[in-house]
Amino acid sequence: MRVLAWSIAVAVDAEGVSMSHGTLAEFWFVPPEVGAIGSFGCRRFVLDDVDRVYDAVYSSKGELRPWMPWAKDYHRAMAEEFVRRNVEAGSGDTLVNEVSYVVHDDEHPFLGSFGLMGRLGVGTLEIGYWVDSRYTRQGIATRAAALLTEAALTIPTVSAIEIHHDRANHASGAVASRLGYRKVSIRSRHPQAPGEEGVEVRWRMERSEWLACAGAQLLARARGEQWLGPD
Repeated sequence: MRVLAWSIAVAVDAEGVSMSHGTLAEFWFVPPEVGAIGSFGCRRFVLDDVDRVYDAVYSSKGELRPWMPWAKDYHRAMAEEFVRRNVEAGSGDTLVNEVSYVVHDDEHPFLGSFGLMGRLGVGTLEIGYWVDSRYTRQGIATRAAALLTEAALTIPTVSAIEIHHDRANHASGAVASRLGYRKVSIRSRHPQAPGEEGVEVRWRMERSEWLACAGAQLLARARGEQWLGPD
């Protein structure tokens, strides 16, 4: 996940807006509320999260630096700015083109950060994520990405969700695959972090595919609900 590149929200009368930004189209949306699986869930940031974010990044810097350009020279002021902007993004019905959430459970107030980014054009959001390395390999990324996919698709103007990662980042690709995202393209790009090959893999979930996919099945079973997908 990249450091949030924030812009000033425009005053418009809609839940999603596409704005031209050079050759990119920025998609503006009201951040959705995210569901939960028991005590496990995604919440909005609060100002008290600064210490939690800084501690998690510092503890995970060895794992983050190969994939996250912002992790190389991370310092407390970056945590303060990141939290402040996400607190502002979570207030009322403010339109944003990026927002992040705190992943947590009853025992751990901060397990990682997952975000929605509107940089792929109108109707499509991208999910980015990182998990505190002290809590990896526990299915946290898969469950949180499933919750965020579900929440993003409650936005009426969103028709698809994507996950992008460098080909060398196998863990990120495994999350997308486990949730039933489709691999739709592989393309060359300039490496952005030391561990990258410079090959971007793109995965996609259409609104029409969600209820029948593995991610929806995971959430239904975890909640003790009936899965509406195929037998």
